[in-house]
Amino acid sequence: MIEVAIVSGKGGSGKTTLASSLAFLLNEEKIKIVVADADVDTPSLHFLLQLKEVISNLNVNFSRKASLEESLCSKCMKCVYACQFSAITITGNFPKIDKYLCEGCGACKIVCPSSAIKIEETTTGKLTVGVSKYGFPFVTAQLELGEHNSGALVDTVRSKAREIAAKNGADLILIDGAPGIGCPVTSTLVGVSYAIIVTEPTPASEDGAKRVLEVAKHFGIKSGFVVNKANISNYREHIVSALEEQGSEYLGDIPLDFSVVRALSEGRPVVEYDSVASRAMRKVFFRIKEVALKL
Repeated sequence: MIEVAIVSGKGGSGKTTLASSLAFLLNEEKIKIVVADADVDTPSLHFLLQLKEVISNLNVNFSRKASLEESLCSKCMKCVYACQFSAITITGNFPKIDKYLCEGCGACKIVCPSSAIKIEETTTGKLTVGVSKYGFPFVTAQLELGEHNSGALVDTVRSKAREIAAKNGADLILIDGAPGIGCPVTSTLVGVSYAIIVTEPTPASEDGAKRVLEVAKHFGIKSGFVVNKANISNYREHIVSALEEQGSEYLGDIPLDFSVVRALSEGRPVVEYDSVASRAMRKVFFRIKEVALKL
């Protein structure tokens, strides 16, 4: 099973724009795919691929939170001083637990002499499985407000995508990763077949691309990069040279094209339109097939 992850190292580089178009083109060529959105903090790929059918919405419970039973509380306030996350304050002579600050470490429960505190499982996020309007399976998730364990939720998204791919006999899983290099990105990259890095011809985007490339190299993952909005500055040649020197393979350019804005505003992959950007994306797609997909 081929798994391809699209990452960027920073937000706003065009990662999801490219991911939606690659999914469209793969499906257009009758390649059986499952698409997964691993940006669980702010998932957005479903806006472009549009779910025509939601098969399931399931709560995922990895998180733990402290809760207080006031009738048992002796008001000793030991829990307040034990909490290293400032999640417990004193309100009306009782400890009050802020669920958004609580990390579920259990220190408060250990020091409580009256067993008034419990550590309970709570919802980390919601896992959604559906079918895009183009007919291929789609898996996404949304982290609960203020929750952590985003890496674990990404792993759940990928596990569900693999399960569906095995059941359907899919050729490939396409994963749209989160920006940056934090836990969601690590969970996105580990174990994939190939990483596509989307960058722009700017110093900030170069720094982000280099950071995520180091993560990919740490896991022994081959990668290639696409320069989006390649014609907005004279920095393009520098960034191509810099990333090639770091061991990533150049896959192509996508020029600045305001038809992209039109496509995104209409909730469609860019390659549904005939434009400068869409033609460039098709060239990138065929290059990716050649070097990464082996299809």
